[in-house]
Amino acid sequence: MTAELNLQDRSTLLQFFKAIADLDGRSAAECTLKFSRAQSCPNPRAFIDDVDKIFQFWDTEEGESLHAGQCMQELLEQVRRHKVNIDGDVCTVMVTTLVLEGWQRKLDPEFNIMDTLRQLLFKADYIKSLSYTMDGVMAP
Repeated sequence: MTAELNLQDRSTLLQFFKAIADLDGRSAAECTLKFSRAQSCPNPRAFIDDVDKIFQFWDTEEGESLHAGQCMQELLEQVRRHKVNIDGDVCTVMVTTLVLEGWQRKLDPEFNIMDTLRQLLFKADYIKSLSYTMDGVMAP
C-alpha cells in the first residue's frame, strides 16, 4: 500500500498524530475533518464531542490498557458513524499504520508505540524549531 500526500495533508496528519499522542480528542477530530476537501459530515460538532469523550476514556487507568490499534479503530468507528469523509490517500496511510501497529504488537507486545510516537514527535518539533532558529541566525 502506497500513497503520496500533499504538503497540507502531511501537515494535518502530523497534527493528527500529535493530538493522538497528547490524548487531545478535540484536535484529533478537527484534523480528521480536514482529511477531505469535500467533507459531508452532517454534524461536525457532535463528531468532535464523541471523539473527545473517547479520548477522555483513554486517559483513564482502564483506557490506558488499550493498545494504539484499538484506539485507532474506535476513532475510525466514529468516522463511520458520523459519516466523516477521509480522502483515499490519507485513508491508505491510516490503514497502513494500523497494519504496522498490529505487526509490532505481535512481534513485541511489551513495546509501547505511543511512547515512541511521543518521542519522535517531540524530536520533530525540536528539529523544526532548531531549523527556524538556524535559518534566522544564518540569514543575511
